[in-house]
Amino acid sequence: MNLSERWNGRLVQTSCKPDFKDMYDVIIVGLGTAGAIAAIRAAKLGLKVLGLEQMHGMGGAGTLGGVTGYYFGTRGGIYEEVDTRTAELEAASFLKAGGVNANAKSIVLERETASAGAAFQYEAIVLGVYMEGRAVKGLRWIGPHGIQSAGSRVIIDASSEAEVCALAGCEVRRGRSSDGQVQPFSNVVQLLKDHRIHHYYTDSGYVDAADPEALSKSIVQSALLETHLKAEYRDDEGRLLKIMPQLGLREGRLIVGEETVTFGDFIEERYTSEPLFYAYSNLDNHSKDVAFESEAQQDWSVVSSLWGLNFTVPIPIGTHIPHGTEGLLAAGRSISLDHDLASCIRMKRDMQKSGEAAADMAYLSITKNCSLTTIPYAELRSLLEETGCLEQGRSVEFIDSSTKVNQDYAVRKWLTDPAEIREALAGTKPGIAIWSAKRLGAQLVPQLQSWLSSDKEEHLPKHSAMALGLIGDAAAIPMLRRIVQERDMFVPHTSRKYNQVRGYAAIYLLGKLRDKGIVQELLKIIRDPGELPQLNPEERNWEFISDPEELYFQFFSFSVMALLRIADVHTELRESIGAAIQERLHDPELQLKVSFKGSRVIKYSMLERIEEIVDKHLQSWGSPA
Repeated sequence: MNLSERWNGRLVQTSCKPDFKDMYDVIIVGLGTAGAIAAIRAAKLGLKVLGLEQMHGMGGAGTLGGVTGYYFGTRGGIYEEVDTRTAELEAASFLKAGGVNANAKSIVLERETASAGAAFQYEAIVLGVYMEGRAVKGLRWIGPHGIQSAGSRVIIDASSEAEVCALAGCEVRRGRSSDGQVQPFSNVVQLLKDHRIHHYYTDSGYVDAADPEALSKSIVQSALLETHLKAEYRDDEGRLLKIMPQLGLREGRLIVGEETVTFGDFIEERYTSEPLFYAYSNLDNHSKDVAFESEAQQDWSVVSSLWGLNFTVPIPIGTHIPHGTEGLLAAGRSISLDHDLASCIRMKRDMQKSGEAAADMAYLSITKNCSLTTIPYAELRSLLEETGCLEQGRSVEFIDSSTKVNQDYAVRKWLTDPAEIREALAGTKPGIAIWSAKRLGAQLVPQLQSWLSSDKEEHLPKHSAMALGLIGDAAAIPMLRRIVQERDMFVPHTSRKYNQVRGYAAIYLLGKLRDKGIVQELLKIIRDPGELPQLNPEERNWEFISDPEELYFQFFSFSVMALLRIADVHTELRESIGAAIQERLHDPELQLKVSFKGSRVIKYSMLERIEEIVDKHLQSWGSPA
């Protein structure tokens, strides 16, 4: 047997013969959103369970993090019982709080875990993983009682950062492909106002949560932001109770599983027939540097402004099993997804279901004495249906800007009738029609091309060009160039939030189409911020673009990425384009800052990030053409 540990950032395996004094069926690492539910479910199924948690309480983001509301996700599962008991405890003993009472839920989770028969330890940090080949056999950790070890038949890694999986040498990935960046984190302030508990948050920065020093620094610095630690709190604002001790981390390490669910799967309607649970939300990316995201995400969120489209994704068994390992499961937001879809499949309801499903998988693997990859699905499905964990959400549904988040929504299907698509393209909410046209592809191209010449309608030719651009038809180029030359500031009303300006959406499409004819226009944009008019105040997307500086960042970043894509194909332009971009990036007067969601005060410089992405792209070209 080997002990796998991390020393000075490197994994080191040493041969050992551990004498496990304690043996468990299941050890769960991380008793947060997924892990606490996994511990309760596994113990109620009769397994001998140990839970390890590095913090001082259970529940993770929903308790210690103060994220008390539910943002979509699907109903059903044992978390519903926990929430019911939490509401009862709040009514009897606590001040009323918005959403699920954080303090009450932490207590209920402890009570449920203990009454189910599971043991648990707080302030416990995993040091190493015991392995036989690729099979995980136990853990070594340090806690209040010193260094301890225990053996197990299955370990559930619900650490949110796939820490056990990483220690076991499993393949993990992090962030988007362009630069490895994950979404920004939030932190929450708890306030007392009118005898009620209120929570307020802002997005506060970026951090690699797997780096302990960086994480500690971010916890301290974000707590000291003026949005949180104010010089004075007025009664009408609420009195500060505390800054919640756990950061709201949206994304970190993701395992490479036996199966991976991607945004491409959703687009192409490739779904598993053997789901563990159904995730349900929109592509809730909080980052503002969308120009550096994948083309699939930009097609969706920038060209079509479909940030607010909700959809359901069935999550298969293999997303919870690290590839090539045995005796190890992941649960929570580190399951096997791509970066794009990780912004959808991370909601608390769904992550609680992930923990419950992992417990069911462990139970069947142990009681059937079978590999995690060969669990009989019929029996697993029966367990999942027993508690409602497998309850299905809606398939695809669109919530427009006038719809409140807590309402019951009507499901809207993709459009197939050309007349309906034309009508929507001619309006101010074209997103569904643009994507519907992309889905229809070549069969709709003749109609789209004919609509380009519709001079009597403002939006129809422009939105038809955007649809053609997504399809890859060069007939879109003249109209897309016109949109850029006009510095078109129209903001569609498609989505409830995060609609994108038509002008830089056209820039993205021209880069996608590798149009060399737009190069000089894009160079004008990156060289002169004064090239841009102001947004119409009535169209202003305050949450995404809060001031002219942010507007310039969007046009600048999309122009830079379009220029690089164009030069990928037109090699004769590489030297001049590369030199022009580098010259502008080295201009000491260049400022590229964005605000974070929830605050116009916190500003973050994007200059270094753009420089890194550009340098990486230029290096991929090798010697100048």
